[in-house]
Amino acid sequence: MTHQRRLSVRARLTISFVVAVAAILIVASLGLFYVVHRSLSAQAQSQVDAALSAAQSKLTLNSNPNSSVRVLQPNGYVVLQLTNSTGTKVWAATSTISNAPVLARTSLNFASPNGLVPKIVSVSGMGGITDQLSFPTVVAIGTDKGPGLLFGFVYGDVITHSDRLLLAGILASAPLLLFLMSGMFWLGIGRALAPVGSIRRRADAIASAKLGERIEVTPGRDEIALMATTVNEMLDRLEASATSQKEFISNASHELRSPLTTLLATLERAQANPEKEDWVVTSERLLRESRRLEATINDLFWLAKNDERHQLENLTDVDLDDILYDEAARTKSLSKLRVDVSHVQPARVRGNASMLNRMVRNVVDNAMRHATSDLTLACYYEGDEAVVLINNDGAAVDVATSDEFFMRFIRADEARARDSGGTGLGLSIVQEICQLHGGHARFIESPVGSTIELRIRRQS
Repeated sequence: MTHQRRLSVRARLTISFVVAVAAILIVASLGLFYVVHRSLSAQAQSQVDAALSAAQSKLTLNSNPNSSVRVLQPNGYVVLQLTNSTGTKVWAATSTISNAPVLARTSLNFASPNGLVPKIVSVSGMGGITDQLSFPTVVAIGTDKGPGLLFGFVYGDVITHSDRLLLAGILASAPLLLFLMSGMFWLGIGRALAPVGSIRRRADAIASAKLGERIEVTPGRDEIALMATTVNEMLDRLEASATSQKEFISNASHELRSPLTTLLATLERAQANPEKEDWVVTSERLLRESRRLEATINDLFWLAKNDERHQLENLTDVDLDDILYDEAARTKSLSKLRVDVSHVQPARVRGNASMLNRMVRNVVDNAMRHATSDLTLACYYEGDEAVVLINNDGAAVDVATSDEFFMRFIRADEARARDSGGTGLGLSIVQEICQLHGGHARFIESPVGSTIELRIRRQS
């Protein structure tokens, strides 16, 4: 199935601009045509009214005694016709229509200023004249022959001719104007989008091996400069992510290689001389390294899954004091350490129960590995947070540099952590669980040994 290729942004913007401008030109042209036509019509009506007023005051007889029709003075493109009051006989007319019969009739209409409404009538043989008459107006006047009706008309196609000229001008200029504006817009949008194309080509050229390169940011704070800055910030994040991923893979490979190497070396040595091998010691070593390998794989799996998680799921009410009591019982069953839970107070939070259990267990396991004889657990509320404290009486930790212990694959004591089964991932998992629940983990100063403080928002 083929997909229709979409037009470029430049082409789509230009088409939208052309359509919008065409619509504006059409509306503007119609408006202009209407205004000019109304202006010409008003001007023509004013000319007729002025001619009627002048004729009323200057109506004269034709000097030719043999003429039966008096000739009225012409007034531009306005023609006049004077009839008797019944509209059956022409008494006078301008020379243009001097031979014409009565050209209009009147009817009563009290809505008009003088109560009379004229209407041009069709006269047999006079179509050439009546077709050129427009804007009929009538007034009743008195003459030397008695009451009469004075009609005024616009003669000729003056307004129609003007309308046609205006329409022709619009039809000729509008497409040209539209073409010129579209061309200017096409060139302008091309210049405006040129930096975008440059940024796209530059970003496309920056391969994964060149994530250290950046896009040049143009001066100013316009949209192009902001986009270049945003792309550079994205490249910074990608570079940091790629670096972190490489370090993670390298560290994970190292962590997995060490127990695998021990397992293979132990098995190869046992296979080479099975009669002299102490299988009890060998099995214990294999079991210890297998568990260490399992713990590392589980931690790596949890971190990989958590990196894809954007929000907490399966939220429930979790009692942190119950978790601490359970861990205290587990610690007593696995070691000879004295566990003090006298400072554990009720503390309930809203969160993921599995994660919170893992968080506390990781810290307790870490404390068990470093403790000498005593382990102290505590929890309480402080404002809108629940605080968990876990102290061991082992070697103290330098609090000023302790943040690095919450980084992945970092151990406080490399050799001792390896011997005791640590993976270097436990505290980093603790920190990420705390952050998912709106809190944080850190080492704090303590009079004896080292203390880890966990803060969790009561409503995550």
